[in-house]
Amino acid sequence: MATVIVTDSSAHIPDDLVKEHDITVVPFHIHFEGEDFLEGEKYKHSEFYHRLKNSREFPTTSQPSVGEFIKVFAAKSNPGDNILGIFISSALSGTVQSARTAAEYVKDRNVIIIDSLSATLGLGFQVLKACESLKKAKENVLQCIEEINVVREKIKLFFLVDNLENLVRSGRLPKALGVIGDWLGIRPILTVREGRLALYGKVRCKRKGLQRLVSDFEKAAKKAIIERVGIAHVNAAGEAESLRQMLARVYSGTIMIAEAGPAVGLHIGSGGLALIYY
Repeated sequence: MATVIVTDSSAHIPDDLVKEHDITVVPFHIHFEGEDFLEGEKYKHSEFYHRLKNSREFPTTSQPSVGEFIKVFAAKSNPGDNILGIFISSALSGTVQSARTAAEYVKDRNVIIIDSLSATLGLGFQVLKACESLKKAKENVLQCIEEINVVREKIKLFFLVDNLENLVRSGRLPKALGVIGDWLGIRPILTVREGRLALYGKVRCKRKGLQRLVSDFEKAAKKAIIERVGIAHVNAAGEAESLRQMLARVYSGTIMIAEAGPAVGLHIGSGGLALIYY
């Protein structure tokens, strides 16, 4: 009896790790300028953001359908296998609900759906922990779930965004918090609490925001061992590298950098950065 790990494309796990751990990634749908395509399959992320910059139309996204999950569950496993699905926070997307509904149609598999209560590498790190746990514990799914839950509780996720317009428009952030986007020179820092976006702080410029993220990270690293650190960016590779260098002055471990796809990037906005660690 095997265990198959499934996630969605908002996890932003680098391709080499997806292949190494044989992770099944189900992509989000992107609807833009009369086209419907799957995230990361028709356009590279950089190509998509370049196209978006020159367009007056704002794209929309949708989660994988129930039917798509049924096909994936059936194709990637055999009767009696375990399917461990870990997906973007249910407060940010309907992906978890789609997967849970799909599980009702493959009752000959043991389907376990986990709400990561997170996004981007906050989700990705939980998926990678699941892969490592299954390998170490020789397919002990119950132990794997326990270890995922530990990581989920520890995950710290912070977004530094240029403005809140897209998040408010998409309903991912309450309008009441959106008013700070009108304050002159203010850059909001967001975090995730119980799966939902919340205001963490506000700074006068992006440089101050980066310094705040690094300072808070350094304090956290002095209190506890940090197991994983990652940076996700929305069409901002240079700034992501600058943040990595700042973190490297206070942390000697590996710092993963991932480019956020449209399913997350459209809401955060071009230039957005995320720092994720546990």
